[in-house]
Amino acid sequence: MDTSYISVTSLNEKLDELDREIVGHLRENARTTFVDIGKSLGVSDATIYNRVKRLMEMDVIKRFTVEVDEAAIGRGASGFIMVSVTPGTVKEVSAKLVEIPMVSEVHEIHGSEDLIVKVGAQNLRKLRPLILKIRKIPNIVQTEFIPIFKTWKS
Repeated sequence: MDTSYISVTSLNEKLDELDREIVGHLRENARTTFVDIGKSLGVSDATIYNRVKRLMEMDVIKRFTVEVDEAAIGRGASGFIMVSVTPGTVKEVSAKLVEIPMVSEVHEIHGSEDLIVKVGAQNLRKLRPLILKIRKIPNIVQTEFIPIFKTWKS
């Protein structure tokens, strides 16, 4: 029995509309003050603080982060690597991928590939050695690089 479904379902039942609205505001801009969120939703900043604290304790909000202009920090070229692995080795391969500094995301997927990996470097010429390094990880069967030309929403 898949208990992750049950826990997600029961967690969803514990969230009300105010919780979802708060998460929406923070998703849009994690720097939005509790005062501003409270004004927008018609509740006090103390209510927002308590709700956010509870959402963090429930692991609904996992972390606060920033969106960075990758080119501005020297990552002018980025893309996704579609990765196929030997059956049963997704966890092992993923653990190796997350250790690589130029890898920013690793996602398990189900389709013709097993993982999708977001990578970035100063330019395409510097991405090539990264892709070759990734291809050498044991149990990687096949890779396909898909460059990102423009991001419309992240």
